Amino acid sequence: MKRLFAIALLLAEISAAWIYVNSISTTSPNKIISSLDQHPSQRSSQETPNPDSLEIKLQIPLFCIEGLEVAKAKTSVLPDGKILIGLCNKLFMLNRDRSALWEYRVPQLLYDFVFIPNTGLIYGTAGDNNMFILEASSGRELLRNSRDGSGAYGEVKPYGNDMCLITDNLWGYRNNLNDPSIKDAVTAWRGTEKLWSVELPPDAKLIVDGGKISALTITKDGIFITDIDVPKAQ
Repeated sequence: MKRLFAIALLLAEISAAWIYVNSISTTSPNKIISSLDQHPSQRSSQETPNPDSLEIKLQIPLFCIEGLEVAKAKTSVLPDGKILIGLCNKLFMLNRDRSALWEYRVPQLLYDFVFIPNTGLIYGTAGDNNMFILEASSGRELLRNSRDGSGAYGEVKPYGNDMCLITDNLWGYRNNLNDPSIKDAVTAWRGTEKLWSVELPPDAKLIVDGGKISALTITKDGIFITDIDVPKAQ
């Protein structure tokens, strides 16, 4: 009797297990493995991709020089729909289909850049006291200036119809010489030609309003805006 009871109990357990497994297979749809073009690093490999997602994985390398892994990206959309992306120590140009058109590298962290539509040129600044001018259509380098010393290139802003302003941050000289009176500077460029250069208050933020240039400074005594007298561009 005990043997018959044990056999019946075993059959009941097998039957219950079969019913449970069958219920799972009939109620759970098959899972689809995510496409590589849909950011698999941000999605479980067993997650069904959203058919309405418009994500596109850009085919550009994501490797920063050591210490720049957390650098923020800067983007700029050109009038023809192309996109400039500055990330770490690289500047990328993307076509309208989001494919990479060209890549430009600088020695250190890319600080700032701007595209001037009327000349088709890109101006940029980077660490290790570097500035550069590129041909936007090809990424070809037209000029690079890498200076020695304790200064650094800083902000880049469009100016007028066909010019660009690039600031010089001389904080290193102020600090090394313990001379807070040493001023910064801003230089105007047209094409690859340097037009003029004027002084700025130390650690100033550049403000450009049409043909007017001002400098914003913040000190322990308050916030100040200084209008900058600039030469007439030829």
